[in-house]
Amino acid sequence: MRKAFVLLVTLILASFIFAAGSVSLIMNPNASWSQTLTFSVRQWIKVTWDYDETQAFAIDDTSYTVTVGNIEFRSNKKFKFYYGIGSTLPTGVSVVSVKVGSTVLSNSSTTPTEVSTKLLSGILEVGFNPEVLNVENDFSVKFDFTFLPF
Repeated sequence: MRKAFVLLVTLILASFIFAAGSVSLIMNPNASWSQTLTFSVRQWIKVTWDYDETQAFAIDDTSYTVTVGNIEFRSNKKFKFYYGIGSTLPTGVSVVSVKVGSTVLSNSSTTPTEVSTKLLSGILEVGFNPEVLNVENDFSVKFDFTFLPF
């Protein structure tokens, strides 16, 4: 008797844990019941960037810009993102703009670039301040992209 009681209590507790409610159906000639369930799909973002990783990129001496291949940000849902500079730049040099096609990317976490079409693609263009012309040696820039849900 004690084992049956423990089993019954366990079943009752399990039904409270896994059920969101109970349904009682009175069967006259027939009865029906429906339940709506919500499912979530994980968001993914795919970045495709076509450029020669062994190449040093020449900065235009009048516009202070450089193009670095084609880049594509594609997702199954809308998203936002922003970039940061993860390396030390030469003294006085700063990145003043980063563009994909005609879209200027944000470098601010408070006002990230919104991609409502799930796709942003085009030529990546990096703009520097005029001080970049005073740099004597090649230098590297690390871009850190942070993605956020829309």
